[in-house]
Amino acid sequence: MSTTTNKSIVVRALNNPRVQGFLMLLVLVLVAGLSIAQQFPWGVTPTNASPDLFSAERAMAHLPAIASEPHPAGSKAQEKVRDYLVTQLSALGLEVETQPFDSGENVVARLRGGDSTGAIVILAHYDSTPAGSGAADNGAGTAALLEVLRALAAGPLPRNDVIALFDDNEEQGWIGTRAFIQEHPWIADVRVAVSLDTAVRGVVHVNETGPRNGKLVQALARAYRHGWAWMSAAGGGNYDSGPFIKSGLQALSLEDNYAFKEQHTENDRIEIISPASLQQLGEQALAVARELGDLNLSDPWGEHQAFFAVPLIGLVHYPQAWTLPLALASAVLLLAAITFALRRGVAGWRGLLVGLAAIIVASLLAAVLANALWSQVPKLLSWNTSAWPEWPDVVPPNGGLILAVFALLALAFAISAYWLSRRVSRRADLALSGLVPFAVLALLFASSEPRLAIFPLWPVLIGAIGWLISLAVFKNTAWAVDLPALLAAMVLWLVIPALIFANFLGSGLDEAAMLAAVLTLFTFVELPAIEAALRRLRGELQPATTQVK
Repeated sequence: MSTTTNKSIVVRALNNPRVQGFLMLLVLVLVAGLSIAQQFPWGVTPTNASPDLFSAERAMAHLPAIASEPHPAGSKAQEKVRDYLVTQLSALGLEVETQPFDSGENVVARLRGGDSTGAIVILAHYDSTPAGSGAADNGAGTAALLEVLRALAAGPLPRNDVIALFDDNEEQGWIGTRAFIQEHPWIADVRVAVSLDTAVRGVVHVNETGPRNGKLVQALARAYRHGWAWMSAAGGGNYDSGPFIKSGLQALSLEDNYAFKEQHTENDRIEIISPASLQQLGEQALAVARELGDLNLSDPWGEHQAFFAVPLIGLVHYPQAWTLPLALASAVLLLAAITFALRRGVAGWRGLLVGLAAIIVASLLAAVLANALWSQVPKLLSWNTSAWPEWPDVVPPNGGLILAVFALLALAFAISAYWLSRRVSRRADLALSGLVPFAVLALLFASSEPRLAIFPLWPVLIGAIGWLISLAVFKNTAWAVDLPALLAAMVLWLVIPALIFANFLGSGLDEAAMLAAVLTLFTFVELPAIEAALRRLRGELQPATTQVK
């Protein structure tokens, strides 16, 4: 068979509506898979790997000495951990000191750089609560830091000094960190701090960066390793890097952000730690350390950046000052797309308003019902929530199944509202009206909390541009609606499932109402694209101006 014949077969196949529908569904499934896969760590570097690589297996070997029993600040068990750290650090040839303070004792070590412009401090608290051995919080971070230092010492010498701070008594309010900042002479050289806290089952997030983080975010982008779901919407919180930020230094926090129910209990044991999660934490920390290790730290500041991870691309970032202009532009472009669709006869005011009303009502009902159900779940399942000190911000037993039930509830509301509104609304009406709540959220967040504007902003901006181009190019054909609907669905698939999973893993179902509302909004944007694909599979193509029901 000739090449020309093969091409002809391919062209005929691509022009077949059923093939087109299948490909549209396949694209949505693949994009969904990419989004959800971000939340699951995988891969562990073995013990026999190259010495300059981070190995979770090597890091895990430290945990029996660090987290075999409770070791709160000031205890005899904590003295054993302190001595172990000193021994391990000394064996690496580092400068090692201990720093006693009123309620504990820090362990600090220094790797001298070749031509230092300042020092990076990487810290991990090594105390536990009296209730448990603290294997995940923060034996994992402590073990990861030991392995990061070993890999740094084995690899090329960094330009800048690297200081390791194993701080004590973090559980009582970052007391060891504050003691280092206030009293240790090495603080005079520190320009950037990176804290490692907890690796248990989730993926690594950047949970905190300070103001004017431009150069730090640029370094993060260069050091980014695919598979981590990061965005500046994670914002700040109660992390060990906080005292450094308050003291006027650049800092960030790396943590898997998993709200595990074993935290601060006797069940925080070595067996709950996922080596893959530890691999992610340590591998990313090592990459960041090497990037910062060769950076000119004499001026680590820069214009504040917003950032988010895109599968297969990396860490996208831009000045946060652009957020409000971009949100305004997205709203204007969406309004232009709606106006263009109305003039083309592709959409109608009645259908748009019905669609918008359906979205709002379905989202509110899903949120109210989810909140009411969540308040009853602990009783229904006989949970002893008093055994979980961090309740309600924990992932409960069978949390994934419970999340799935709540997700199905939101989906039921969204699908019901969609098909009811389809009696009077076209697909284009619902696809366009589905973007309106995201445009409103983008404007609200951009003007009040810019870091949160990322997740609604880009779907609206890209979706609106897609609508304008598609309406201009394809005019009144079915593709004029189907392509922009598919584009908006794809963009939201990259953002919303990752956001929902990350929020669930970080806060459990404490924010069930918000998750249900967001999932309902998201589903409403997906359904026009799914309907278009299914219609093409059935061979039902209609011009954009006549598509009703």
